[in-house]
Amino acid sequence: MEKLALKLINDIENRTQEQLRILEDNFHTQRESAIHHYNQEAVEESNLFIDQELAELKNNVMQSETQFKWRVKKNLFIRREELVEGLFEKLRLQLVDYSKTEAYQTKFLSLINQTIKDEDLKDGLLLVRESDLERFKKALSSYPNLKIEATNLIEVGGFIIQELNGKMAIEMTLDHQLKVQKEWFFAHSELHF
Repeated sequence: MEKLALKLINDIENRTQEQLRILEDNFHTQRESAIHHYNQEAVEESNLFIDQELAELKNNVMQSETQFKWRVKKNLFIRREELVEGLFEKLRLQLVDYSKTEAYQTKFLSLINQTIKDEDLKDGLLLVRESDLERFKKALSSYPNLKIEATNLIEVGGFIIQELNGKMAIEMTLDHQLKVQKEWFFAHSELHF
């Protein structure tokens, strides 16, 4: 009986060991399956997160690039405009120098005479800049009905002539011509920002 009990104990122990091994194998299999499943979910979630982060990063890079290009373009337009403004200021100063010459006085006296003749102006008002007032008064003394006055509307040179009744006015100023040329240049060069 002892042998039988020993055999029974050995069989129970063997079966227990076998069942323990099977349970351990099942546990390892289930554990590996669960680990694999969680790893796969983690990889999918991290790939989704990485894709979202990449898309956001691309968007930020594109926005930064667009903003940078915009700033560069804006600065380029500003620099071009400054250059053009400088050129027109230089031209204005050259016209101011020209307006101090005999050639200027001769040309504009001729234009005044021609305008008076063309418009058959009997009496009128001639507006000139302060520095031209005495020269033009002296040169145009042959027109007794032409009143000559200084105006602050003219800085560079030229004249504005109008009928005393105010029906007609003609502006022939270097200021106006410079302004018109500048406006034309900016309208056609597309340099304004």
